[in-house]
Amino acid sequence: MASSLRQRSFKAELQEPLLGVHDGDTGSTTGRDAGKDQFGKDVGCVSVVGACLQFMVDMVRKLPFFTKPTPPVELSDRQYKRLQDLWDRIRVPYDSSNEEHQEGLRWLWALVFPGKILPSMKTPLWKDMGWQGEDPATDFRSGGLISLQHLTFMGEKYPSTFKKLLHKHDGVRSEWEYPFAVAGLNVTFMLTEVLELRNEPDVPNGAAFRGFAKMLEHDEDALALVYVATYELLDFNWLKQKASYMEFPGVMSATRSCIAEALASQQFSKGADFLEYIRFKALA
Repeated sequence: MASSLRQRSFKAELQEPLLGVHDGDTGSTTGRDAGKDQFGKDVGCVSVVGACLQFMVDMVRKLPFFTKPTPPVELSDRQYKRLQDLWDRIRVPYDSSNEEHQEGLRWLWALVFPGKILPSMKTPLWKDMGWQGEDPATDFRSGGLISLQHLTFMGEKYPSTFKKLLHKHDGVRSEWEYPFAVAGLNVTFMLTEVLELRNEPDVPNGAAFRGFAKMLEHDEDALALVYVATYELLDFNWLKQKASYMEFPGVMSATRSCIAEALASQQFSKGADFLEYIRFKALA
């Protein structure tokens, strides 16, 4: 089983999405065709004029009489308490010297390799789970302890989904697959950005968080359930695009957009409802 799980390592850091995804990346044109449109015409001057005009329009739209301020999100005591709990958890980095944190990593090992003894906290066998090196602690970075908790949550509550994503059971797979564990850390980080959960103590005010706040009222595991849905959608998009290592940024961007749009619809009162929607609507 170990050999079937072997995945190539990434050099990315979690301060940015995996492989350096940036919002709005659309590729580039190089060589003598740079500065020309699809018909081969020079577009440099036109682009400059157009950019200036667009800048002026954008500035006018920002004037007070053109903009209508969005009212702040009103949270119940329960919603705010659960938001504070998320802030507290997101703030905690993974600490390899903390025995409780190590225990969480050992539990993840047990979920992935049931009945197999972990020889050491530093071992090449971690790579079989999709970590970059022999010590998973070096991969967490800004993903924090909560990213480990999300992986174990999926393994405990949704074991079939966990195994499907871990072993890449669905579809025709790439020869150069994304690594399970590191991709999971990036999913957590991406969700904290989409939901503006790193802006403590300011309560997020975006459309995605407004939809998510409804789930907080009814579900203390709302973020973990959105995580499972997002990871499933990521793998679905990966297969749909027949992606390989270098296409990961585009797959992550497409997944981010879909999740943000679904959350912004504000039609889900429970995290489980959101998960079912992604499974039976977006994945159809």
